[in-house]
Amino acid sequence: MARITTIKLIFSVMVLLSLLHNCGKEGRIVKHKFPYMVTVTAPKEYPIEVHEGWLLNKDKKLICGMPRSGKENQGWANDGTEAGQGGSEIPTHLNLTYIAYAEKKFYTVDADLPSAKILEGFRKGFSLVEVPNDQNIYTDVKHSTYDRFTVGAAPGGVIVVWLSAGHHRVEICRLQAKEIFIDKDKFRPSPDPDETQEQFFNTFYQVAVKDSVRNDISKNGIPFGLWDKYRTKYKYRFILKPYDGKDKIVFESIRYYNGEAVIYYPQDLSKQDYRVAGLPYNVSISFTKYNTEIFFNDKELMRIFENFKQKYPDKPVDIVLVPTFMYNEIALYVECNGEKIKLEKAKVDKIWGG
Repeated sequence: MARITTIKLIFSVMVLLSLLHNCGKEGRIVKHKFPYMVTVTAPKEYPIEVHEGWLLNKDKKLICGMPRSGKENQGWANDGTEAGQGGSEIPTHLNLTYIAYAEKKFYTVDADLPSAKILEGFRKGFSLVEVPNDQNIYTDVKHSTYDRFTVGAAPGGVIVVWLSAGHHRVEICRLQAKEIFIDKDKFRPSPDPDETQEQFFNTFYQVAVKDSVRNDISKNGIPFGLWDKYRTKYKYRFILKPYDGKDKIVFESIRYYNGEAVIYYPQDLSKQDYRVAGLPYNVSISFTKYNTEIFFNDKELMRIFENFKQKYPDKPVDIVLVPTFMYNEIALYVECNGEKIKLEKAKVDKIWGG
């Protein structure tokens, strides 16, 4: 009798362990599912359009197609058009074929994705903070995560993948597309046997690319390599030099030229830490009473930051804001190792509050 009881006990323990093991596996599977929409974007000056493409899972099975939603040129810092394509599985492979109108070429990329990094990005997510409308006080910190998987296509076949949600965006990887021949009649909605491939490219170059951009291309060419330069990161921070020395920065929402974006709250800013990041495209900053939005010039910033990097390779950089009394104006300069350079082309778009 004791032996039977012992056998039953062992059997029960084995069943329980099996259930726990399976629950653990199921739990991991659930945790690996993060719903997202898929979008495709491109720089505003250099529109593209998807021909075909898809995302695959770890078993090389289809997650979804790449959205075909017409011309895409929302900008490097913005997601593309949502067109009903998405999933919740972690993608492991990307296939995308598209036309680059300004280059008069079709490109294709067929590459594995860093699935572990994608999963880590979804899991890490970001802090989401509710903001009272009447004052710059940030409370109720919550964890949130990304809900868009965005593929950017820049001139030269530069492909960058981001995870994004609202004002949060993080780069996952950079890939390289290659030029490919696609019969224009397989791309066009309606075949035109009387049109040559060259005529097709020339027609859509005129239609899809703005006059000002075409004029710039005829004079200076396409700035190949620029979007890889944007991916260079520097160690810097924003700091405030108020007239009375008492004010401080309590909020930063930054969009970077490399396509990333982030929000920092008081708990992130209190230590005035330096961060390694791409050059800022624009920043919305709140002080204790006032707020401002600033846009930066990429060429001016690249020249200054590269100059400092060569002269002071181990020194961090400050982007300094100097407001006047009552914050009617804000002057800007960049400082490294005691050397200061005024930002001539940065634009303080607006100042409000008080």
